[in-house]
Order: sequence, then C-alpha cells, then structure tokens
Amino acid sequence: MVMPNTSLSSSSFALGVIVGLGLYAVMGESWKTKKRQDKNTAAPRRFGSAIKLKPEQFGRYTQLHDAGWPGVLERMSKSNIRNFTIFYHKETSTLFSHFEWIGHWGRGQLTEAEEKALFDADMQAIADDPVTQVWWTECEPCQEPFSQWPKGAPPPSQGGVGNWWAPLVCLNHCGHWATQYGEGLRDPDFVSQNPDGKTTVQPNALE
Repeated sequence: MVMPNTSLSSSSFALGVIVGLGLYAVMGESWKTKKRQDKNTAAPRRFGSAIKLKPEQFGRYTQLHDAGWPGVLERMSKSNIRNFTIFYHKETSTLFSHFEWIGHWGRGQLTEAEEKALFDADMQAIADDPVTQVWWTECEPCQEPFSQWPKGAPPPSQGGVGNWWAPLVCLNHCGHWATQYGEGLRDPDFVSQNPDGKTTVQPNALE
C-alpha cells in the first residue's frame, strides 16, 4: 500500500501510503475511570485519498495487500494510524484509501499548529522507516498518481516529495466515531482479493 501524505510524502499504505495529509487511549487506573474518560475523547482525524491502479497490476497489488508486511503495519500503528482501509473501483481502476489518526488523543487541548506538528512527526516516522521504504518500492510500480504529482517526478521511495496519493475532501460524516480500537493489526474477517490466492512475505533481512 502506499500511504497518504499531508505534509510529507507517502506511498500506498501509507499507504503507499503517504498522502500524509484519534486513539488517545487515556488509560485510567480502572475500567470505570477509562470509560468515563473515553466519553470525552475527541473524534479521530479522518483522511481520504485516491490514486490510479494500473489495471495489469491488480494481481500484484492484491498479492501485496492481502497480507501486508508486519513491519509496515507495526509502524503505522506506532504512528497512531487506525482503521486504514483501501477500496478499489474497477471501472475507473481507482484506489481509495481512508485512515483515522489518533495522535492527538490524551494530550488535552491542542492548538491547530501543535496538532499538525504531532501529525507531521508521525508521518515522517513512517517515511523514515526502512521496512516501509522497501514496501513503497513494491507498491509504486502498481500505481499511477493523479495530476497533483508532478509529471516525471520520482516517486516517494526515490525521494519525491508531495502527495503521491491525491487528498480527498470529506463532504460528510454520519453517525458515531470510535473512542477505542481493537488490538489486532489485521482484521480477522478480511476477505483476500488476489485472483490466485497469492501473498507476499516481508523479506527476512527487514525483520
């Protein structure tokens, strides 16, 4: 995956993904205390982005994402990303990603600048991560950015800076928001999409 990048530059998971564009788990001394604090937890910050998937690369892309590398998933979690999801629209061969960021949770009242600094630091940690950098080199050949990425510019894995994934504007959010998340890095109910049932494995050298 390559990730969204809001101030940084990212690839597919982080997404390839960095279109870098909360779970402040305020843990109380007791479950009762935690529950009371959770009621006052700010909503996670939500980010969406899009990029074209080269039609002939659908097999390779799903091979990569049906079992994302543990190092990539762990880094995203440490960078306060939750509920990272990628959707595919076959007719236009477009990938849509969504994630929630909780780096502001448990930090009290923050100014916009303070919150942005926290987000930027989390996204930079993803961009600097060696496993994620290799992951991007696998994902980027499958993708074709929209016009926000300068034509001919190198991709994020080669030093390109900007929004590899095009940022999307949230027009609506209905319903409740999460105040806590599960512990797992993978959804046990996720349905694999690779036509041949293939997956990839994180190289041993990166473990």
